[in-house]
Amino acid sequence: MQNIEADMNVSASAEDIAMMRQLAEEGRMQPLQGGRYLVMWGLLSSLGLSFTASIVAELMPFSPVAIMIFWFAVMGIGVFFTIRWSRQAAECPESNSIGNQVEAMVWKVGGMFLGLVSTMLFALTFLANDKFAAAGINPSVLFSMMAPIAFGVYAIALAATAVAGKAGWLFRYVVLAFIFAALTLVLVWDLKQFLAAIAGIVLVIIIPGFIMLDKSRQA
Repeated sequence: MQNIEADMNVSASAEDIAMMRQLAEEGRMQPLQGGRYLVMWGLLSSLGLSFTASIVAELMPFSPVAIMIFWFAVMGIGVFFTIRWSRQAAECPESNSIGNQVEAMVWKVGGMFLGLVSTMLFALTFLANDKFAAAGINPSVLFSMMAPIAFGVYAIALAATAVAGKAGWLFRYVVLAFIFAALTLVLVWDLKQFLAAIAGIVLVIIIPGFIMLDKSRQA
């Protein structure tokens, strides 16, 4: 009986030590690991916007349907690498920190939301075209709202990442995200909106992504 109680005490102590170690690991300042995701999605989004702008400006002899096909291909590439890198990151102890867990989740949910909105907008263009025509509205105008919505999501995700990862330097990019959300809203249904959106993605997403990569390498 005494041996059983001793074994139980040892087991409980081991569990307590393991829990304390896990809490200590989560509380440690770990470098944010999402840099490569930001760079990749930023570049893919810029590529998609450039392709869309070229068709809208009639610089390329493709139908508007090509825009939908191109964006779905771009998103497919992004999802493939995101899943692949996420599996690799799961094996790294740095990914277990609170900052990296929050960063991964907030960008994942934000990306899913933007994917859902863009997919529904494509669907509305085809399914509800008659209703828009009857109201004298060009359904493609709805796509102009994607840019300000996206920058709003970026601002929220960057702010959450900054707080969870104790990365105060990210807040300057939160401010930039709000600026570009307002700018792209003012430029709704204007070719200049594409240029503003691409510039915003470079400043708000790609540059912070490279900074994260650099900080991660230094750590």
